[in-house]
This record gives sequence, structure tokens and C-alpha cells, in this order.
Amino acid sequence: MLKIDRHNIIEKELHKKRSVLISDLSKLLECSEETIRRDLREMEKANKLCRIHGGAYLPEKYDKGVPIQLRETFYIEEKEQMAQRALNCIKDNDVIMLDSSTTCLKLAEALIASQLNITLITNSLRICNLCESYQSNINLICLGGKFHSSTSSFIGYHTLDNLSVYYADKCFISCPFVDTKYGLSDNNFDSAKIRELMIKNSKEHFLLMDHTKVGNKSDILFANLKDIDVLITDYKLSREWTETCKKLNCKIDYALINKEVLNND
Repeated sequence: MLKIDRHNIIEKELHKKRSVLISDLSKLLECSEETIRRDLREMEKANKLCRIHGGAYLPEKYDKGVPIQLRETFYIEEKEQMAQRALNCIKDNDVIMLDSSTTCLKLAEALIASQLNITLITNSLRICNLCESYQSNINLICLGGKFHSSTSSFIGYHTLDNLSVYYADKCFISCPFVDTKYGLSDNNFDSAKIRELMIKNSKEHFLLMDHTKVGNKSDILFANLKDIDVLITDYKLSREWTETCKKLNCKIDYALINKEVLNND
């Protein structure tokens, strides 16, 4: 198949699905994954897409976030390990809030397997569907509202209004970036407001942060590190991070510790 034909098919897939995986394109176009990577690099230079590890996507006009279909393929083992650490912090009969992150989706899977008796409040359609698919002891409260396909979640005024009447023992959130100076940030204003209110309306606050989120900031700041009680991460943090968290009384809980220390503060 000619390169221009491959590019046309990739564009059609992107406009249909908003995101594509290299492995899927390789099968569809019957060519090597390296060929697909070269195609995506060329198309990104032509401003036709945004590349990311394992695939590509079309960014929304006012949202730089990576679609959930791609995020679900990233660092699966690390997310599962962080979810297990978070599970250790949850007790029978707790009321908890989970955001629409893929790490919290892994935590929901762990909760279902644990058979704990909990009340779970979430704006994530994927988490709601997961809980509905399995028999569990979870009392599920799904926050409705405007559906955001990129995150497979409910956002907006109605979601915030629904969330405002609940108070939880614990909230578990993740976000695109975390910085020692600027705190937690998001790519989407509505998603940021959901996470901000989850922190406000809960007693204990847990941040699930894999190594890709360390030391950067996005457009919308919604919380400070001082608002977080426990930071669960997969890599050994730098001295600056450790000292900052200690000053802010934010406990660091390591799920997986890599030999390398992150210094990109």
C-alpha cells in the first residue's frame, strides 16, 4: 500500500474514533508497527495529529488531554500496583470518591475483587459500567451530567450539583500533572472542578501519581499539594519532592520503587 493511502486511512480512523493505537493500525494496514510510527511522525509534523506512546489522537479545541482509550494502555502494571496500595487504605463501610482517571479505574477493579462493603461515588462511566458488570458489595452512586467522551465521564454544572450533596471518608484522584510549586493541574476546566470538589467534600485525600505526571503543570490549577494527605506513586521521588511533602504533611507511599530518582522538578 502506498504511503499516501496509509495516511488517508489513518486520518479516517482518527476522525471516526478520535484516537488510534499503533498495534491496531498495523493490523488494519497490514504493515509493521515501525512503518506506522514513521507515518505518525510525518503526520504530526504536518499538524494532522498528536503522537503519544503507543498511538496518536486528535486533540479537542480546548482540551489537550489524551483520550481515555489511549491512557488505558499506559503503564498498566504500575497503575495496578498503585491501586493495591490505595486499597490498603480503604476499610469496610467507607464512603469513597473516585475520579475518572484510568488509575482509579484500576482501583475500582481492585475494590470489586476485595468484596469490601463500601459506598462509591464517581463521575466515571467506565467505573459505573464495571461495577454494574460484576456482583459486588459496592453501593454505587453515579454522578450524572454532561458526557465527556475523551474521559468517558460526566462533567459540568449538573455533575457538580450532584456531587455537592455528598461527603466522603476518602477521595482518590489522579490528574495529568503535579508540580511541587504549582500543585495539581488538569487539561480540562470541568474535570478540574470535579476533582477540586471531591477534595473539598471528603475527609482524607489520596493522590495517585505515576512518574509521567511529576514536575510539570497544565493550564488549569485546581489544588495544592498541602491539600493531599497521601501521595501514592510508582517511582522514587527526588529529595526536593520528599522535603516538600514532609513540610506539607503529605505522606508518600511507594507502590513500585525504580532505581532512578526523579529529578525533573
